[in-house]
Amino acid sequence: MNIIFFIRLLQKHILVLMITPIIMVSLVFILTKDQPKMYDSSTRIYTGIATGSSIVSLEESKLDLFGTRIAFDNFINLIRTKTTIEEVALRLFTKHMLLDGPKSDIILKKHYDELMEMVPAEVKALIVKNDPEQTYLNFVAYKDTNHTNFIYELIHLDHRHYSSKRILAEIKVSRIQSSDMVKISYNSDDPGICANTLELINEVFVRIYSDIKVNQSDAVVSYFQKEIENAEADLNVAEEELVEFNKAHNIINYYEQTRHIASEKEHFDLSYTEIQMKNTAEASVLDLLESKMTANEKRRITSSEMLDVRKKLSDINHELWLKTNRSLLNYEKSDEDSVGILSLKKEAEYIEGQLRELLDKQYEINNSKEGVSGHSLLNRWLEKIIAFESSKAQLEVGDQIKKEFEELFEYYAPLGATMKRLERKINVAEQKYLSLLESLNKAKLKQQNIELNSNLKIVSPPFHPIEARASKRKFLLIIAFMIGFVIPTFIILVLEFLDAGIKTIARAEDCIGKKVLAMFPNLAVKNKRLKLDDIKNKTLDVLTRKLLLMKPSVAGENKALQILVFSNQAGEGKSFVFSKIAEKLHNIGLKIQYVSHNQTDEPADYERSCYEFTPNFHRVKGVQELGENVKGKEDFDYTFVEIPGILNNSYPVHLVRESDYSMLVVRANRAWAKADRNSFEDFLSVAGDDDSVQVVLNGVQINEMETILGDLPKERTKFRKGIKNALRLRFFTKTKFS
Repeated sequence: MNIIFFIRLLQKHILVLMITPIIMVSLVFILTKDQPKMYDSSTRIYTGIATGSSIVSLEESKLDLFGTRIAFDNFINLIRTKTTIEEVALRLFTKHMLLDGPKSDIILKKHYDELMEMVPAEVKALIVKNDPEQTYLNFVAYKDTNHTNFIYELIHLDHRHYSSKRILAEIKVSRIQSSDMVKISYNSDDPGICANTLELINEVFVRIYSDIKVNQSDAVVSYFQKEIENAEADLNVAEEELVEFNKAHNIINYYEQTRHIASEKEHFDLSYTEIQMKNTAEASVLDLLESKMTANEKRRITSSEMLDVRKKLSDINHELWLKTNRSLLNYEKSDEDSVGILSLKKEAEYIEGQLRELLDKQYEINNSKEGVSGHSLLNRWLEKIIAFESSKAQLEVGDQIKKEFEELFEYYAPLGATMKRLERKINVAEQKYLSLLESLNKAKLKQQNIELNSNLKIVSPPFHPIEARASKRKFLLIIAFMIGFVIPTFIILVLEFLDAGIKTIARAEDCIGKKVLAMFPNLAVKNKRLKLDDIKNKTLDVLTRKLLLMKPSVAGENKALQILVFSNQAGEGKSFVFSKIAEKLHNIGLKIQYVSHNQTDEPADYERSCYEFTPNFHRVKGVQELGENVKGKEDFDYTFVEIPGILNNSYPVHLVRESDYSMLVVRANRAWAKADRNSFEDFLSVAGDDDSVQVVLNGVQINEMETILGDLPKERTKFRKGIKNALRLRFFTKTKFS
């Protein structure tokens, strides 16, 4: 949208753009006529949140910006809570009700009289002279009786001095830059009420803040004390469970006991392996020696007497090794065990002697089959049988010990898991107890720190304002004027953008894709100042001039032109526009023929013919084929042939190509749709020469006609001329010369 179009748009709606700001300014002026004077006051509180002293840590603490911001947000929001403001409002009301008369430093006379007049007698009866606290408590009790009493409605509705909503709307709480101080500002139409409200805010808030901080720390300490008692009881129970478990299973030191058993088992496994190897070796030697004996010798060594002695020797060795290795089975040796071992050894030596005597009686044995002395072979057999019986006894004892070791491991294995669980339970209980104990110490330290820092300092008490703040009335009037101008302008521009109509030459050329030859105004406007006949005549002059320029001279003679007049749709106004053009051309002495499909009784000085639209219309090749009264174009300077709308009707292709020019008539107050574009492109493909097709924009708004006509013929006052020149940035327009 260029600046010229914008200026024309403003000119079109100049009346709205002038009246709306005046109405807005007048409305604001009337509404702010009785605006009361407002007074401001403020107070400052030192919080110590960011840089206050601390006994929690003796080291210099690092500044936590995020935590500090949260603390200040909590601080500010606590001031602005409904509970705090309601108490302030009710205490302010109590303070005013206790007065015997108005005091300028507390409440102005007009506000005091207004208050006394609206307070009912039953509320006044609750006042206790010289006792503000009791009076306040009486008012609180009265307020809490129901939700429809006077004090409840006074606090919760919209009274400018005592409503919690109004106080909250006028109060401003903010941190002063990055300091530890908070500024509280308040404004009111009464300077005394302004200062006293801030004093009450300081009083109520400081008390509430201290109570919350102290109560929070007390609650934390109480919580940890209770939890420590529970944790200590749990720890005692867990330790008692472990003691009972050790008693039940005779455990002194489980880990040392299991380590000792594992060590003994390892040593035993080595010894047991050696015994197995020794036993196997002795058995192999015995088999070899027995294989060298005769059948009679074998019968002798396997006699029942010999076997009984061997069995005795085996039993004695078994008993001896069993007593010798009692320590592996976790038994303690006694003196009796030592005496028994000596006795068993002597008995074993005695039985070995019996075994030798039995062998010596075998006098028949002299030599072996290999020639080896029989006595030497038997001695060797005897030595090996004694060693074999000893290793056999050791192996039997080892098997028993191995089984007992396995039973011992089966016994101790689940005890280890249970022991671990009990110890873990004790450890968890102990860690919990120690952690809670540490937290309790920190909570107590923090409690002392909170009590130290919860005493807020009022560094700047509220002051009594003596001068009202500057009124915003002028500013509001300026804003009203700007709104009254900007909003209508914005609405006009939005509606203009949303309007899909063609309207202007620029839009027509963008939509249609061809240059607009001329345009014709909308003459159905009602404006007494406009000279519509003059505008129509000037427009026809422009159109006539352009048509004359389209007619070249050939060899000194004027060439007859045939102009096809068409539109996409019916009702575009092509008959009206070109009948006026034909009349204008006829009036300047040119021969004109106008051929149309529309029947009309309107008289015309030029040649006018009418043809009938038939199904064979598209086969027409020349203008004379349209009707009997239609003549050839050679007899006229201009022949205008009008055809029906091409969007819904067929048209003669040969007649289109035969015409020198084709004039598309389009209404400016409609949109150019896709169907229009498609039908026009089809027509262009038929016409062949794009330059022969021209566009005439019809029904254009009067103001748009200034682009081709200049200033429209209109009755204007000097004031309107000046405004128009100002909008068009023509500040030095000269008067006409004679």
